[in-house]
Amino acid sequence: MSSMKRIGALAAVHENFLAAPTSPLPDLIRPVVADSWRRSLALGVDPQTEAAPVDMPENELADYRANHPLAAMMPLIRRLLTEDADEAGHIVAVGDALGRLLWVEGHHRLRSRAENMQFVEGSLWSERAAGTNAPGTALALGRPVQISAGEHFGLGVQSWSCVAAPVHHPLTGDLLGVIDLTGGPDVAGPRTLALVRACAAAVEAGLQLRTTPVAVMPAPRKPAATLRLLGAEAGTLEFDGRSVDLSRRHTELVWLLASAPHGLSAQAIDVALHDEGEHLITVRAEINRLRRVLGPSLLSSRPYRLNLPIQTDIAQVREALAEGRVQQALQQFTGSPLPGSDAPGIRSMTDEFVCEVREAVLASGSAAVLERWVHLPEGSDDAAAWQTLVRILPAGSPRLVLARARLGRLS
Repeated sequence: MSSMKRIGALAAVHENFLAAPTSPLPDLIRPVVADSWRRSLALGVDPQTEAAPVDMPENELADYRANHPLAAMMPLIRRLLTEDADEAGHIVAVGDALGRLLWVEGHHRLRSRAENMQFVEGSLWSERAAGTNAPGTALALGRPVQISAGEHFGLGVQSWSCVAAPVHHPLTGDLLGVIDLTGGPDVAGPRTLALVRACAAAVEAGLQLRTTPVAVMPAPRKPAATLRLLGAEAGTLEFDGRSVDLSRRHTELVWLLASAPHGLSAQAIDVALHDEGEHLITVRAEINRLRRVLGPSLLSSRPYRLNLPIQTDIAQVREALAEGRVQQALQQFTGSPLPGSDAPGIRSMTDEFVCEVREAVLASGSAAVLERWVHLPEGSDDAAAWQTLVRILPAGSPRLVLARARLGRLS
């Protein structure tokens, strides 16, 4: 069936359903959609409603989302989904566990169009509020879903398609929120659904790496080993008076475990290393190979954890930043850690670290620090850094002319 014929058939089925809700639905309607239509009707959702309700005013939204657990994961979500939104033609929305949209980003013109149905920050897109839709239905079911055009319950939404995946707390399993892609007909499909599912898995892995329960924290110990990561495609581990060159995968594993002293399950490592999180056998095999490299006494299981404290060169940079020694920190910053890694958890930690360095650079007010930053690959296209440099360089400086020229090219 062509897409136009399917849209027409869905519209007819939807109309018949509203007229006779208890009548059997044809096979054209997927069970997940049929069940959601029935729930929406039972919840009293008006199918004629053109827009979702705005549940939180703008003056309350900023504080609420700043304290939301997913706020810390937004750099990762932007890297995985938002950066390509203009080219891909979609909107990225991140909502809380109630279906309230907290961030709506992506394709500018699509977002302007979506405002007509109140697909905006602060609006409520639960099934109870808006009927069948990807973020609301994903939250209702606790699993990823795709909803295309006429599968929506509300008539005012049926020109849109969407895919969404819920995000759970990695330790408690509590529902934290939902990640959604919304756009035209091409958005609802297995590839975009896999993309959103992978993003949600990466976010959960990132949250686990940030969560260290106090009850199981080991007593502080003097670092017995150093992992060097900065600017390298693979790391070097220094311990027991020797230096071991690690493969990239083994570097990723050591960094993940060094960042989680309470240990990580095989499942947590899996979603941190793989977009789809379905490679447990591979993870266990890599752990066994790493144990042969490090020695059996250095790596424990259930959960997987390192038996010696490891300091990274990243931690040394962070220590300098915490003490206000930004110039020294930037001298130690020889480049992003593992720049070639495509593991979601690694990208999350890398993005977080680079953002920390960048924020300290911008706040330093030092021309020397800013000039060093903009001449690094990470800062060469940083318009805010060039703009700050233009503002603080003295008039007549030849470096000011160059900075203005670079800023002009970026603009």
